Amino acid sequence: PVLRDETLAALAIRPDGVYLDGTFGRGGHAGEMLARLGPGGRLLVMDKDPEAIATANALFSADPRVAIYRGSFADLAHWDETAPGLDGVFFDLGVSSPQLDVAERGFSFGKDGPLDMRMDPDSGESAANWLARATDAEIADVLWMYGEEKLSRKIARTIVARRDDTPLLRTAQLADLIASVVGRGDSKIHPATRSFQAIRIFINRELVDLEQGLDAAFARLKPGGRLVVISFHSLE
Repeated sequence: PVLRDETLAALAIRPDGVYLDGTFGRGGHAGEMLARLGPGGRLLVMDKDPEAIATANALFSADPRVAIYRGSFADLAHWDETAPGLDGVFFDLGVSSPQLDVAERGFSFGKDGPLDMRMDPDSGESAANWLARATDAEIADVLWMYGEEKLSRKIARTIVARRDDTPLLRTAQLADLIASVVGRGDSKIHPATRSFQAIRIFINRELVDLEQGLDAAFARLKPGGRLVVISFHSLE
């Protein structure tokens, strides 16, 4: 898991403490946290992605020290397991490698798949549905606000102009459309990178959830408890 040693050092795990991993992913950090807990310790894991929860159940459901909850960390204070208080809370923000690796999830511009982008495919609106109904101003605002895309307005106008004739249903379609507007140039970064990031953040309410999750973590942390967050994005 990324920044494993730094994360564990910052959490300062006590063997008898209660800790929450709000972004289970595939369990790398959770496994390291659990290995440092004694028989009286407790590990609470959350994730909005059903595939992550399936992995959590497969790995840890037999361990009586572990409780598992499907949902966003924004709702952690509503989970009864957190009510007694937490000694540590951990968030690893953004999209996970397994989500990017599976084309059918629709996160990657490098792998053609349905234009979905939802971390929880059973909740909310897919990227394809949103792009089919949003105005060019709404699309441009998202691309600029969450992706800092300088050509946001031009990309948004192109999407709206083309979608009636050719609905945007695949990641490759959207990536090619954006590349035709932005141009590939000499940069090693794909021209659709910022736009895909922006749409993903918007569709999954990532910054809204982060604000709510930080407040919820603060409300549930015991005096002296620790909050550790890994972030790679300036807006986070």
